[in-house]
Amino acid sequence: MNFLRPILFSGVLATAASLLGVPSPLQAQEPVEITLKTLTAQMKFELNELVISPGAKVKLNFENPDDMPHNVVFCQPGTDVVQLVTKMLEKPEEAMKNNFLPEDPKVWLKSRLLNPHEKQVIEFTAPTKPGNYPYVCSFPGHAATMQGVLRVLGEGPKLQDLKFALYHGDWKNLPDFSTLTPHRTGEVPGNLVQLNFDDYKNQYGLVFTGKLNVPANAEYTFYCASDDGCRITVGEERVLNNDGIHPASIKESKKKLKKGEYPVKIEYFQAAGGAELYVGWKSDAFDTTALSSWTPPNWKKGVEQKTNEFVGMPLEPKDGPLIYRNFIAGTGNRSIGVGFPGGLNFAWSAETMNLSMAWKGAFIDAARHWKNRGGGHQPPAGFDVVRPSDMAPPFAVLDAPGAVWPSFVADQPLEGYAWKGYQLDAKGVPSFNYVWNGVEVEDRLEAKGDFKSGGTLVRTLTLKGKIPEKAFLLLSQKSKLTPADKGFAVQGEKLNLTGTNYPNQLLIRAEGATISGDALLVPARKQIQITYAWPESHPASHTPLAQ
Repeated sequence: MNFLRPILFSGVLATAASLLGVPSPLQAQEPVEITLKTLTAQMKFELNELVISPGAKVKLNFENPDDMPHNVVFCQPGTDVVQLVTKMLEKPEEAMKNNFLPEDPKVWLKSRLLNPHEKQVIEFTAPTKPGNYPYVCSFPGHAATMQGVLRVLGEGPKLQDLKFALYHGDWKNLPDFSTLTPHRTGEVPGNLVQLNFDDYKNQYGLVFTGKLNVPANAEYTFYCASDDGCRITVGEERVLNNDGIHPASIKESKKKLKKGEYPVKIEYFQAAGGAELYVGWKSDAFDTTALSSWTPPNWKKGVEQKTNEFVGMPLEPKDGPLIYRNFIAGTGNRSIGVGFPGGLNFAWSAETMNLSMAWKGAFIDAARHWKNRGGGHQPPAGFDVVRPSDMAPPFAVLDAPGAVWPSFVADQPLEGYAWKGYQLDAKGVPSFNYVWNGVEVEDRLEAKGDFKSGGTLVRTLTLKGKIPEKAFLLLSQKSKLTPADKGFAVQGEKLNLTGTNYPNQLLIRAEGATISGDALLVPARKQIQITYAWPESHPASHTPLAQ
């Protein structure tokens, strides 16, 4: 079901345009072209922020290289996108009929639901009202992590009462202009910094002075690109220094300023060769605003960003399980990550001798640890991350039902436990081995099926030796536990990993499992088998939907 095609702009978007004060799409403008992609098996958009000017014509290339359906829905400022999608799913038959695209007055633009590896071009005119317009994928189960913000930003204040003083001289660095006598002074046409004075090409300097209105207490970014040297002073403070002889490249500096009017001084000198001068500024409340008549290529993008050294090396299990021994966010400092070809993954902790987390989709991005110094904890690359319990040891002897489970203290060895390493079987599946109070324990987890078709993780613990009386295995802790589907539905505390929130819901099945207080326990025995499944959050097969 196609909710938006460029040819239907006047029909579908006219109402939204009138509500938001959007100008006519027939205005003669070159469209701003933006590409928004989904990330494969990560339940995320590639970009979580888009910036455009009010009333701009936009050509949005929406691409879905993922193996699941996705859409993008743009909403009015202040919309709770998760609540929006939840409300839509309260009427599941109607939602499915509409291909999970919400019919809601808060929505002003939406793509169609793209099948895997599909693309769509959407042409629209941006709202004229500046603000943050959230966007989301409204396919069931995706809204929690597939979000972003379209920032509609106007220009900021320009310089006022701009004047210039022109100097003659041969310098390699900016001189102290206050000790020199200007060759000529005057007002600057249009209040824009420029170099069109007396047609001097070499060996001169300029000092611009004016006023700049700072609209609010905030942090501001100042830019300059100069050939040759330039310096910007706001109030009594130097905010950017780009001195010396060099070609023009954009430099930036951030400065916190209080609301009010400030005197501004821009100093510049030209030695020989090319002569260029760009000055600009921006904040969270307005887009990059040129304070000069000349602007360099891509000036709206600011300083060219270095490649993020912590992304770009995804590990993809293909022919069998893939093991990643490194720091994984939320799993302590002795993590062992295991990814299976079907997109089911887990992390096991050699600190707690226990399962730490499990997730679906993409496995892990190794760039953080395999580039440069390799520091920090890397979050899982996939989605639907679950943590059955807090960091805690797996076994304990409890004298009474509901007794407090032993705690784990970071950087201290677990009392009664000894780590014995892990071994791989013929399929490459690891078994983790340790000794607990004289009992040898083998802990093995293997994926059954794949994440697209309701796959599960099956965990088998084998115990050898004399098992203490009243010994239990911890399956879940600090969770809301509800009997469901021959097991227990587990609603854990919200899980936040490096800024991303996960619902932390799973289904656990194990013979003999019982609820004890806020914990799910199973009596220790020679062999224990546990199945971990995710609640069905997507339509069953992820098969392509009719358009």
